[in-house]
Amino acid sequence: MENALKKWIDLVSAQDMDGVVGLYAEDGLLLGTFSDEIRIGKDKIREYFEFFLAKIPKASVVKSKMHVIDDNSFTVNGFYDFEVNSNNGDRELAHARFTFVFQKQDQDFKILSHHSSVMP
Repeated sequence: MENALKKWIDLVSAQDMDGVVGLYAEDGLLLGTFSDEIRIGKDKIREYFEFFLAKIPKASVVKSKMHVIDDNSFTVNGFYDFEVNSNNGDRELAHARFTFVFQKQDQDFKILSHHSSVMP
């Protein structure tokens, strides 16, 4: 449980498409930071990350809190930053908030739901 968020951060920062998408449940839901679409399922989630990972993000957690629901599920909420390529080629910092819901499927914890939005 403790390493689930770190794994996501590391794979996003390495732009590992298959690794990132593989963290999501088959019927996982993503409300992406830079998207206005509800994405359900790995194909739609991959679509978002094709766009997002092209920005060469470097992610870091600012603050987070885990709530264990039971042995098979937990949530993590908090704030993270993304350093990304902007449209003009410069690097820019985006501050965002997040909620992940993880569920144990087989022997691994998968992301069942992930909401991320730019800080107001």
